[in-house]
Amino acid sequence: MNNRLSFLSFWSINDALDLNALKKQLDELRLAGLEGVIFHPRFYPNVPVYMSNDYLEIVSDLILYAKATGMIFWIYDENGWPSGTASGKVMMRHPDATCKWVEWVPTPGDGGRIEFGSKNAVSSLDPVTTQMFLGITYEGYRQGLAPEAFDYVTGFFSDEVAFLDGHGITVKTGAIPWDDRLPQQYEKRYGEALLPRLPLLFTEGEGHEDFRVRYWELLTDAIVEGFYQPVAAWCETYGKKFTAHLKAEESPFFQLSYSGSGFQVLKRVETPAIDALERYPGNNFYPRIAHSVAMQQGRSGSLVEAMGGSGWGVSPESFTNYCLWLASHGIEQFVFHLNQLKLNTKAVQDWPPSMPSHVTWKDAFPALLASIKAQSALLPDLKAEPDALIVTPTRGIMAAFDPKDSMQMNEHDGSNIPASAAGVINEKLLTLVEACYAAGLHYELTEERVIEEDGLIESGYLRIGKRGYKCVIVAEGCRWKEEGTLDKLRGAGINVCEPQDWERLLVEKIRAESSEELPAAAESAFEQTIWSIQSPNTNQLYVELQPRYEGKLGAQIWLENPVHLGGLIFVLFDPVEEVRINGEMIPLHFKDGGVEVLIPDDRVGLNGLLSIEVMSIPGGEACPIAFLRGRFAVVSKLPLREKDERQLMADGPFHLIPMPAVIDAANLISAGFPFMGAPVIAKKTISLHADQQGIHTSLQLTDVQGDAAQIWLSGEELGWCWGPQWTVNLPKELAAGSYELEVALYPSTFNAYGPHHHYEGDRHLTSPDQYVGIKNFADRPNAPEETRVQHAHFVKWGISGDVQFM
Repeated sequence: MNNRLSFLSFWSINDALDLNALKKQLDELRLAGLEGVIFHPRFYPNVPVYMSNDYLEIVSDLILYAKATGMIFWIYDENGWPSGTASGKVMMRHPDATCKWVEWVPTPGDGGRIEFGSKNAVSSLDPVTTQMFLGITYEGYRQGLAPEAFDYVTGFFSDEVAFLDGHGITVKTGAIPWDDRLPQQYEKRYGEALLPRLPLLFTEGEGHEDFRVRYWELLTDAIVEGFYQPVAAWCETYGKKFTAHLKAEESPFFQLSYSGSGFQVLKRVETPAIDALERYPGNNFYPRIAHSVAMQQGRSGSLVEAMGGSGWGVSPESFTNYCLWLASHGIEQFVFHLNQLKLNTKAVQDWPPSMPSHVTWKDAFPALLASIKAQSALLPDLKAEPDALIVTPTRGIMAAFDPKDSMQMNEHDGSNIPASAAGVINEKLLTLVEACYAAGLHYELTEERVIEEDGLIESGYLRIGKRGYKCVIVAEGCRWKEEGTLDKLRGAGINVCEPQDWERLLVEKIRAESSEELPAAAESAFEQTIWSIQSPNTNQLYVELQPRYEGKLGAQIWLENPVHLGGLIFVLFDPVEEVRINGEMIPLHFKDGGVEVLIPDDRVGLNGLLSIEVMSIPGGEACPIAFLRGRFAVVSKLPLREKDERQLMADGPFHLIPMPAVIDAANLISAGFPFMGAPVIAKKTISLHADQQGIHTSLQLTDVQGDAAQIWLSGEELGWCWGPQWTVNLPKELAAGSYELEVALYPSTFNAYGPHHHYEGDRHLTSPDQYVGIKNFADRPNAPEETRVQHAHFVKWGISGDVQFM
């Protein structure tokens, strides 16, 4: 393997610090195959107070426990995000801290005028507030942790620091970040006044392209000097790694109004990182930035915060595909977003999933990570000499950038960039990168400024730091301050491909793919029987509590043959004041931060109706997630409908029936388990005749839908499998005879936690707003304004096919 993949958890500390609970979950993460954590206070309840002595004492003990168990321990440098506020403590110490911007206000007659705006907030351009932030957090940990604990900390993680206070002023209003130090810095650098030229940021005029480049490069330097450089210097002083990812990484157009140039920022970061959200691979530009900068700067590797907001429907199959895509770009350190310390209602809906602790298939995680590591060994070695260096037209986009154009794009992923001058340059770059990736070209990335300021021509190579390049592909739109830059490269024997001839390079690069032998056809060597399902001991119904009045919530559940439905438990994910079942107040049992209510059997059978009333806690969770658990089946009064090849829809209402004696293995949703969060056991007997025995190396399930399966053959565990292969290895040659095949089939976690009523059901991106039905940037542009629908969605689940042996 050219790179060693390592897997860590973005550990969401969303509950009061209890050392025993923290140790327990840290052990759980270790046993799941993870090598460490990034300790991330997130919606932290401030018990004990963030960065207080009591807080630091508990974190110290936790770090020492991580050390004793061999777990890597990073510290996220903020409570929440973006980094820089020290959980509001910077503003408390410096209430006059200000973020400023400059905007163009159209006026009749003269076209418009420049105006300045401001708000009280911590600015990432301000070195004064950055020093306060360092003093409160970084120095707070250094001085407050036990020396042995601080020594063990690997490093610090900064999150989504951007111009101003990390929020996109340009995307939201068309304004541009400003700092009062800029005029002096500009005049010192360029020998002319800044203020008279500001209109050129918004309007075209003499020299507007050069001026825009100067301004955006000045802003880029301001955020580096205002935040990243001081943090990096502190980490270097105390021997800690420093990692950070930027807001808006997907393209240079998207990056511009948040951080200027990602290349300039990330080269100050000891471990360059990216944020790769959702569950399906994105474009092939931004993951390669972190790897390129790491190689050029001679760093140990690059890092990704992966799969945030990818939804509860993430499966081992989609998880594998995503990780291998990132690994194909040289990413080595994976930090999975995120694992919730406590799964309360807010956590269920907080850019899910919470993995591995709260996905249905968490027991498969060790096998899954081992499989990904094994498959990554087949990827090309990106530490070898690259085929080419692609020059990103950062300056070209700066020169053509009209701020109002950015207001059209999606602030989550930078999609919907208009076909403006800068947008076209951006799109042509991404097209070039996709072509290079498709051709199997080993490319790395840089920009014009890096080549001119950091590049050296040496022995026929363009050298940037530790990396040398014999071929340079120049994207359309690049701008050079030094005339003849490309001619110098050519004169040194470097192959320079400009827009008109980079396609030729790719044609030369593409090799004829050798035809691979198809795997031998699977054979059904056994007499087959139908699958039988072992009746589960417990099922669950997601109880949709509806607001009534003055903090009261309620739900009604219809029961068929209620005399056979005793032993019910009502579970809430958050504390409440009281619960009434059919009018009677029931004692509350507080457990795992929520509530369990044991429903008396004599309350179940009243009129075939279970009426539930809940009184929420003032100031607490307004509508807690709730489940009814017990031995029953859940059926929809109206028939299930097909949504697509992966999902079913049910109009409801749902009611409970006694557990059936025979369960349809092919469709476990309609069989009564739509909200199930645990596996079912499917069994069949298979008989191998003497004339059919032979050497079979693997077993494959067919016609199976689910997230994962664990398989046993006559009591011997064969291991885990998942889509699309659904295959496990056989440990030995099978002799003639009968075998009992047992499969633990795991449902999608989406079926348990939803959002069931989003109009698309299980989608690749899930934000908190998907649960309440508010259209937001995580939705498609053509989504309805009200995204919540009446019917519920479920990911298909079942097994019906024969077993194949190969």
